[in-house]
Amino acid sequence: MVASGVAPEYPNYIKNPIKWLRYHSHWRPHLFYSLIIGLTFPILAIAGTPLRRKYWYSDHVPLPNGYPSM
Repeated sequence: MVASGVAPEYPNYIKNPIKWLRYHSHWRPHLFYSLIIGLTFPILAIAGTPLRRKYWYSDHVPLPNGYPSM
């Protein structure tokens, strides 16, 4: 029986990647969630702009460069 608060045996990433992720999500959530956020940013940077234009809102109207003449 494992006492509560005692970390289980450290899993090997190569042999058991899912168990490694579960271990880190429980014992080191700050590293786990920063890794998840860091990995999703490039996907959102590439796919975010076309999705924004299609579903949310289009690009803004550019501001005029000069003073309007009368």
